[in-house]
Order: sequence, then structure tokens, then C-alpha cells
Amino acid sequence: MLGLLDTIYIVYLNNIIVYSNNYEAYTHYIQIVLERLQEYKLYINLKKCSFYITSIDFLGFIISVDGVSIEKSQVDAIRE
Repeated sequence: MLGLLDTIYIVYLNNIIVYSNNYEAYTHYIQIVLERLQEYKLYINLKKCSFYITSIDFLGFIISVDGVSIEKSQVDAIRE
């Protein structure tokens, strides 16, 4: 799993972000990550999971198919 870190997923505290630029690869990557979690007896809470989304708020940044941008509230705080 470590060999795939920052290649198909990012881990920060208790968050795992799996990413890809195509649907089929993403589905495969999700399967790999879930199998590795199971192998090490780690579990996820499906109620807290989101799959096949195109935008996410992560550490004050908006990560989307268009790239990375700063959250609007962060920009407003700097302006004031």
C-alpha cells in the first residue's frame, strides 16, 4: 500500500482520498485500497464515505477536475 501512496491515494489523519482521471481506473483503485484496508483489519464507515465525486473540500482547498483552488472563506479572511 505504501508503494501506491501519492500515486492513487492520499492519506491524512483518518481520511483517504483515492483519485484518478478515468472511471475504470478509479474503480480499480478503490478496490485495491479497500482490499489493503481489509488485509490489515482496518475498517471504514460507509456513512462517512463519498465515491465518484468530482470535487472535494480538503484542508481548506477545493480539489476538483478543474484543479486546486482556495476555499472562498479563506480568501475572504485574508481580504478582511
